[in-house]
Amino acid sequence: MTFLEKIKPHLISDDVLIQEAVLHAIHDYPYLPEEHINVLLKEAFHKKEKQLSILVYIANHSLNEEAIQTLIEHIPGMDKSNTHLAINLLNQMEPDIALKYKPALENYVNADKWSLYELLVNGTEEEIYSEYGTLVNVLEQADSFQHDVFIKAKQVAACIVKNGWVTENEIEAVIQGELKEPWFSFNGILNVYMIGLLKLERFIPTLASLLDRDDDVLLDEVSVALIRFQSDEVVEKVRPYLQKDESIIFAASVVENIKTDLAVEALRVAYQQTEEEDSQDLLFEALCHQFSEKALPEISQHMEKENFSSLVDIEQTVYSYYSIVGLEHPDLEEWRKAAMERELEFQRDSEQETLLQDVPVRNETKVGRNDPCPCGSGKKYKKCCGK
Repeated sequence: MTFLEKIKPHLISDDVLIQEAVLHAIHDYPYLPEEHINVLLKEAFHKKEKQLSILVYIANHSLNEEAIQTLIEHIPGMDKSNTHLAINLLNQMEPDIALKYKPALENYVNADKWSLYELLVNGTEEEIYSEYGTLVNVLEQADSFQHDVFIKAKQVAACIVKNGWVTENEIEAVIQGELKEPWFSFNGILNVYMIGLLKLERFIPTLASLLDRDDDVLLDEVSVALIRFQSDEVVEKVRPYLQKDESIIFAASVVENIKTDLAVEALRVAYQQTEEEDSQDLLFEALCHQFSEKALPEISQHMEKENFSSLVDIEQTVYSYYSIVGLEHPDLEEWRKAAMERELEFQRDSEQETLLQDVPVRNETKVGRNDPCPCGSGKKYKKCCGK
C-alpha cells in the first residue's frame, strides 16, 4: 500500500491520537489530494474539538473552490479563538479563485492583498516583475523578517513561474551568485522556491548542499523544494546530512516526507549510526511517519530504551504507527493510555488558557517537535525554538 492509501482510512479517525499522528505526517507532504483536504476541513467544522489541530496542520496545502466555499460558510460562526487559523488558510488561495469569491471574502482579506490578486491575474510581465522587485526590496530593508511580505513575494514568484517568465538559465545565474555570498538574499531564497515549483532536477545536489546553512528561512524553502521532487536522488544527496548535528532537523524532515523505500532505508541507517538521544528520537519519529513495516526493527529497538527526549510524544507516535500499519504489540494499550493522559492534560491546559487569552497556546513543556512553536513564528517547534 502507498502512504496515501495507508492514511486515508484514518484522516477523520475517532481516535484523536491516530488522527493527530496523520495530521503531523501530512503537514509537510505536498501531494495530499484535494479531496483529503476538503474532508479534513469539513471535519474541523463538524467536530470542534478537532478544529484547532486540523486548521493548523493543513495550513501548507492548497485549497480548491470547495474548500473556499466551506470556509465562507463556517468562518462567521467560528469561535473567535480559532478564526485567525481559518483566515490564515486563505493565503493558499489561487488569485483567480480569490477574485471569484471576493464579495464573500472581502472582510477577511486586506485591501492590499486584493490589489495583489488583481495584479497577478491581469498584470503584464513588466508589472509583475516590478512588484516582485518592490517586495524583495522591502524584505531586504526590513529590520526583522516580514512574514506577510514574504508570502506575497512567493505568490508573485509563483505567478512568474506559471506564466513561463523565468528560465532555468536565469535561475542558475542567480543561484551561482548567491553561493558566493555568506548569506542568501531574499531573491536567492525565492529562486530556490521557484526551483521547487519547476522541479528542476539539476539543482538537487546544490539544494542538498545548503542543508547545513544557518538560515531558517532559506532552509524552509530548501526543504520544501527538495520534498517536491519525491525522488530517490534527493534521498541520496540528503542522507549525509542526517549524520550532522547542524543539519539533521531539516534533513530528517526532507527524507521523512519522501515516501520511497530508499527514504525508509536511509532513515534506518541514520538511526543505527546515531548515538545522540535527541537525534535518535527525531529519526524514530520520521520512521514512524513513513508508516512502513520495514522500519519496524528500529522502532522496536527504540521502544526498549529507558530515556526519551521530552520533545517527542513517544507513546502517541508509536501507538499510532502500530495502529495505522495494522500491527499488534503487547504494550499497545499501555502506550495509548499514557498518550491519552497527556492529551487530556493538554486539553485541560488549553481550556484554562482560553479563559485568560483569546488564543490557546500549548504549554511549552508539552509542545511536540511537529507542533507550531509557542513563540508565534508560525514554524514547527523543531525548526524554531526547539532546535
